[in-house]
Order: sequence, then structure tokens, then C-alpha cells
Amino acid sequence: MRLYEAPPLPPYSEQKCTEELDQILKTSPKVAILLSSIQAINKDALRRGITCRPCKGTIQEFRMGYYDGSFKRVVICCDYIRTKEELEDTLVHELTHAFDSLRKGKFKSICHLVACGEIRASALGQCSDIKPESKRNQCIWNDAVRSTELHCGTELAEKAVREVFENCVKDESPFPKKKNSSN
Repeated sequence: MRLYEAPPLPPYSEQKCTEELDQILKTSPKVAILLSSIQAINKDALRRGITCRPCKGTIQEFRMGYYDGSFKRVVICCDYIRTKEELEDTLVHELTHAFDSLRKGKFKSICHLVACGEIRASALGQCSDIKPESKRNQCIWNDAVRSTELHCGTELAEKAVREVFENCVKDESPFPKKKNSSN
């Protein structure tokens, strides 16, 4: 899940969020790769689709979006989205969770599983374009710890993120491996 941080712009209405979402679904290469990969594993995984809706006053109140595996959907919390870039980053983040929920993996604990998912979702979503790498990694670390804390508490979250960070931050599935520019 992606947590909300208050930026200076006004929030999107549900209508504006839905219009921008439609454009992103038609034009974003990252979203297209994630959706086709999810569909290749399980055509029913997003049976109820991707929607925009207000989340204030709900259990999801401080989230920018979330993947709901029980109801097979991604929800974008329009009352916290302020730019098309935030919408796309949030969608990539939540689709990464949807993709990861379909993959097999072995982790020492549920906290390690959650931590890895949050690391990957932040690395592929909102932190993906941050430079230099040290700042990108700090963005990923902070987001992963903050989100994992909600499931595991502060101490266990930090420990789990530390233990899985190196492997999970390198896992860019389902995206093609980047060529190493230093060769």
C-alpha cells in the first residue's frame, strides 16, 4: 500500500482521477507490462478492475491506493492524488502488489513477505526515477519500513526490510532486465 503525504496541490475529484486513469491505462508502458503479466498468470486476478474512489472516512483513509486481493481489484484513493505522475506511480505500486500476490516465494515470516513487496512496489513505483541511487534507495527504504510497520510494528519492520532489501530491490519482475551501462 502507498501511504499519503500531503503535497501543496488540490486533490483530484473522482471524475478527474478516472479520466487520468483511463489515459494512463492506454499509454503507460509500465502499466501495460504489469497488466499483461498479471493476466498471463491469472486472468481473474483483477476481476473487479481498477477504480478511483474517495477513501477519506474509510479504513483506507491515509492510503493513496491499495490492492485488495479478496475483492480482486486495485483502488486509487482520488482524494489523495494530485498529479498524473502520482496517479501513475501509485497504480504501478499497487499493480506490483497484485503481481507479487500471484507469484510463489519463500520468506522466513509474513513480515519478510510484506517488506519485500513494499520494497519492490516502491522501487518500481514512486521511487523509480529518483537519482542518485543512494537517494532512490533511501526513498525505497523509508516507504518500505513505513508500510511494513502497519503489519509488523516498528522493530520487526526495520529488521525485515534490512534482511530482504538487497535481494528484493534488485527484483524488477515482470520488467525486462536493464543492461548494465558500465560495461
